[in-house]
Amino acid sequence: MRIETLIDEDALRTRVRELADQLWRDYAEAPLTVVCLLEGARRFTDDLLRHLAARGFLPERLDVRARRSQGTTLGPVTIEHFDPERLEDRDVLVVDDLTDEGITLRGVLDLAALGEPRSVRICVLLDKASRRTEDVPLSYVGFRIGDAWVIGYGMDVDGEYRDLDWIGVLQDDRF
Repeated sequence: MRIETLIDEDALRTRVRELADQLWRDYAEAPLTVVCLLEGARRFTDDLLRHLAARGFLPERLDVRARRSQGTTLGPVTIEHFDPERLEDRDVLVVDDLTDEGITLRGVLDLAALGEPRSVRICVLLDKASRRTEDVPLSYVGFRIGDAWVIGYGMDVDGEYRDLDWIGVLQDDRF
């Protein structure tokens, strides 16, 4: 197994800061709730919120477990720890690490709508649009990537590589 660097630490740091700047411009006066899709988006969300806090902007944060994979196996979408009623009359930003087919995000968006938020937007670090099967409107995108199994900066395979400070492509016959 080999790991090829896709996005280095400096490029990640710069792009996350740029996204935080855009979020601040768009939401600085709004009652914003950030919905972090665990586990993969935790680090990305932490960094976005750290940049926003440096500007004095402290949105509410909800950590939600939403997934459809266990390791390399895909299954139905499961969403845990999400109370859509907390979103009523608020602007909502759903933050995810990677969007490919869009199936998980579609499930989260449908559930969020039940809470009658003022608005819902999506911020993803990586967009793998070539695999999209669901129409999910991405408002903020860190990087657009091709079809590869990526790891690092919160993303893993079977619990490994999540702590890398950069994003790599896993070169392995399984992917």
